[in-house]
Amino acid sequence: MTRKRLGVFSAIATAALVMTGLYVPAQASTKSVLIWTDQQRSAGVRDASAAWAKSTGIAVTVVVKDFGKMRDDLITAGPKGLGPDIVVGPHDWVGQLAASGALQPITSAQINRGSFVDATIRAFQYKGTLYGVPYNVENVALFVNKKLSPTAPATFADLEATWAKLKAAGTANVGLEIPKGDPYHHTPVFTALGGYVFGQGSTGWRVNDIGLYSKAFAANASKLDGMFASGLLSKSSNYDFVQWFNGKAPFMVTGPWNLEKVQKSGIDYLIAPVPPYAGKTAQPWIGVNGFMLSKFAPNKLSAQKYLREVVATSDFQVAMFKLGNRMPAFKAAQSDPAVVASKDFAAFGAYGASGIPMPNIPQMDKVWSDWGNAFTAVADGKATSAAAFKLASDNVKKAVG
Repeated sequence: MTRKRLGVFSAIATAALVMTGLYVPAQASTKSVLIWTDQQRSAGVRDASAAWAKSTGIAVTVVVKDFGKMRDDLITAGPKGLGPDIVVGPHDWVGQLAASGALQPITSAQINRGSFVDATIRAFQYKGTLYGVPYNVENVALFVNKKLSPTAPATFADLEATWAKLKAAGTANVGLEIPKGDPYHHTPVFTALGGYVFGQGSTGWRVNDIGLYSKAFAANASKLDGMFASGLLSKSSNYDFVQWFNGKAPFMVTGPWNLEKVQKSGIDYLIAPVPPYAGKTAQPWIGVNGFMLSKFAPNKLSAQKYLREVVATSDFQVAMFKLGNRMPAFKAAQSDPAVVASKDFAAFGAYGASGIPMPNIPQMDKVWSDWGNAFTAVADGKATSAAAFKLASDNVKKAVG
């Protein structure tokens, strides 16, 4: 699990199973679908499934699970007949779950892949096989405090110039707030400097091609040192983004999970891409959430019908958008007036189009710690970027074999 997801979901995760919704049709039926999800999504799944459950006579039971334990619980409970029919979660679970034999492939006969944004389908593929039906997509972007920067920077040089001016005037304490040591949030800057995690080929991720210390990043490593040394990049920020919300930082990198807080702050803001560095696009990770079918689903036919007739529809994905503030994965849903009316989500979507689906392979779990430690070491002044990221690269290469 990524640090980002730990930060976002740990506060809402519950350790016990809690029944949150049971739809019993007017006439008794043995047909049912059991869904595992976390607390945050449970109400949306329950409410958006009610009409279908009533019309089909298929009972939909939603069970709340601890987000951090759901993957392991599915792997152990499924073969014993104690698991769900469907589990709701992020696409970066797919590699571990598919490799363990816990997931049932989703065939072209079950959903029309062309109805979804292509990147969301690719996110749920593992070794060329689709293992989930995506329903929303998320990515970070640049939040601009318009009082300090009336327009969004077009280039990283513009961003640096704005920070230098504000620093000289004493009106800002830091230029760009990114949570310390969090590689997920730092990814746009990292990719703009030429770094990457795994190379990509026609068949998927190349685990023997690790770019934490690529030639391009090595050439730019001193630039990252300078960003931290000058105060352009924050050395101690956390997920509260105190400097930005206090009007002491013109820019921060965060995602739609912070949008409500920003809107309530009263700050005049805009959302924009993290600007390119020397012409190199600052690519964010794309996170996709979806519904995955258990290989051991006791009600597999009903579950497949649910995925096809509920999840893979514009009505369901728009309903989940309204409840969860995430861009739908379904193309028609992205054109819905409720979605189009949001300039914020238009901005997230425009930037996300340049992004990279977060690797969903099991080896990704071996990357986060060393990668994050490299950012922390540089921020703390304990190592140069060249030394820190070479060490991280060497450690990851050993870990993934």
